[in-house]
Amino acid sequence: MALDIYSLFICELYILGFLNIILVFAWLGARRDRTLGFTCIALTSILLAVFFSSLRSAGLQFLPIAVGNGLIMLAYGMLLSAFRAFREKKTGYTWLAGLLLWALLCCFPGFYYSMPKRVVVVCLVCVLYTGALIRLLWGARDSLKMTFWPAQLLLWIHLLFHLARIFLDDASPNPVRGAIGGSHFSNYVILESILFVIGLMFTLLAMVNERAQNKLMQASLLDPLTGVGNRRALLEQAERLSARCVRRQQPFTAVLFDLDHFKSINDRYGHQQGDRVLIDFCEVVSQLLPKDACFARLGGEEFAAVLALDERRSLALCEQIRTHTQQSQPDAISYSVSIGVATRTRQEQGYALLMAQADEALYQAKTSGRNRTEYYPSLMMPLNPLSAAQP
Repeated sequence: MALDIYSLFICELYILGFLNIILVFAWLGARRDRTLGFTCIALTSILLAVFFSSLRSAGLQFLPIAVGNGLIMLAYGMLLSAFRAFREKKTGYTWLAGLLLWALLCCFPGFYYSMPKRVVVVCLVCVLYTGALIRLLWGARDSLKMTFWPAQLLLWIHLLFHLARIFLDDASPNPVRGAIGGSHFSNYVILESILFVIGLMFTLLAMVNERAQNKLMQASLLDPLTGVGNRRALLEQAERLSARCVRRQQPFTAVLFDLDHFKSINDRYGHQQGDRVLIDFCEVVSQLLPKDACFARLGGEEFAAVLALDERRSLALCEQIRTHTQQSQPDAISYSVSIGVATRTRQEQGYALLMAQADEALYQAKTSGRNRTEYYPSLMMPLNPLSAAQP
């Protein structure tokens, strides 16, 4: 079936115009998201480039060749800025490289009047920019669980198309007067660009939406004051860690922390300094816990952690935390922590029961003088405080 260049031209203009409207409203709705903002500029540049390319039918050369293709280079530069903004990187001035290169080459008549040379340069620049987009997207693969592979596939198809065009497009002028003009291969270029632009715009919208959802999810799992996980995050991570320990037949330990006499710290130094103590304690614990441990603030001055450690290693770690906490003294404020520890003795023992046992051990630590670590009684180890009570 022959592709009618006039129909493709009208279709591309309509699609580009409609997508521009969608992106402008999406940009405004996303509080002027920089990724969507740069994408809007790129789409507008492509729309203008397509319009200028149609002026060949009126006998014009400068606007279609110099300005139109220059706008295509600008569009790729804006897409590069959009992807860099998505990765929260500085945009810099690399987006100008393609446009400046094209402007420079158009100053040479041997290039300006040679369609084969122009086609090769356009294809190479497209390949380089698309390769840069693929590389930037690869760096975001961990945060894009749903949209990463569709976006990668779309970009690779676009890159391979322009790579193949270098060998398939003979760059012989199309004798048919009318929109676009160019070579006999222009029909396929227009069709591919329509499909690419549609796919890329909706993929970018999906990527921005997924990123927003990830940020909301992450915010819902963090304590706003200390930056560590909250109760909900602990529950989710503890269930995963518990299941992993069962599969690997590893020990599983729950730990509860309670800062001693925290109310008196607030009363004496003020709530701002009390918050400073909470943040300091989280910093102490975060530096000492192993990487696979889960640590969270349950509320107030209460914290919890789950560890893939046995009872002896857990107790040694908790004693280290207790000692470092006592020595920390942020802003010359002395404080201490009481700790309750419980280790799973049976594979079927659930997380909730283990936390209840750790809570009993914590209660024993507080009633025995505070600033101490207590272990929940079990068949493996009797209850035995590791440190003497210190008032």
